[in-house]
Amino acid sequence: METILLTKNINIVLASIIIIICGGALFLLLAQASIPIFSVKELMDHPDSESYIDRKIQLVGVVIESNGTHFSLNDPQDVDNVSLIIYVEAINVEKPTGFEIGKTVLVEGKLLSTDDSWNFKALMISTKCPSKYES
Repeated sequence: METILLTKNINIVLASIIIIICGGALFLLLAQASIPIFSVKELMDHPDSESYIDRKIQLVGVVIESNGTHFSLNDPQDVDNVSLIIYVEAINVEKPTGFEIGKTVLVEGKLLSTDDSWNFKALMISTKCPSKYES
């Protein structure tokens, strides 16, 4: 009788450990999968924007100039505001079809600095499909 109870208790403990480990692994996967997304203005106005330096984030902006491996983004809601510009380095990053001045793009990468100018290193660039967002 004691052996049966001991076996049941061991099985319950093992099952609990497995559930805790699986839950922790799932939590870590979900936490890593969520990459913050900002518009240019949201990032520049963020009270703690420096905390995003060297962290992977996604940035939405309008391409206002492009020169080979570098381009500049402005905020989609305030394109005429020249103080809302982030300079993007896109070395060895393929620019998608539809990438051109005046188009809204989503850039995934890392914020490099916020001092004299806002600089961002692109790891991936995608264009937004306007028809997808029209009603």
